[in-house]
Amino acid sequence: MADDDLIALVDALDAADDRERGRLGRQLDDDGAREAAPRMATADDSRTRRAAARIMHLLPDESYLPALVPLVGDPDERVADSAWRALRGQLRTDEWRAAVTRIAADGPPHRRDDARRWLSER
Repeated sequence: MADDDLIALVDALDAADDRERGRLGRQLDDDGAREAAPRMATADDSRTRRAAARIMHLLPDESYLPALVPLVGDPDERVADSAWRALRGQLRTDEWRAAVTRIAADGPPHRRDDARRWLSER
């Protein structure tokens, strides 16, 4: 599926009521969003990067970390906020802990305290 179609599907999912969210989430996964998200995260267009972060939030996968972590410091605050929420929802692997430890130490200053709190959670 083309990036524009995935972006439209993410937008539809974000606007959907609870009954539609499940169906749209399954469609997003079935249409290849999980595979497209890391590539979309490197796009020049902030709308595409934000959709990538939303996909990574909606369809968590530990393989996303290399593409997701840089988005936390994205210059577009909407992208960075979406990436931050997506990072919070990822599986707490050793790689996740290492990435959050780096953010707690030298990431965006307004993210550091939250990163430290996340690391203290079980």
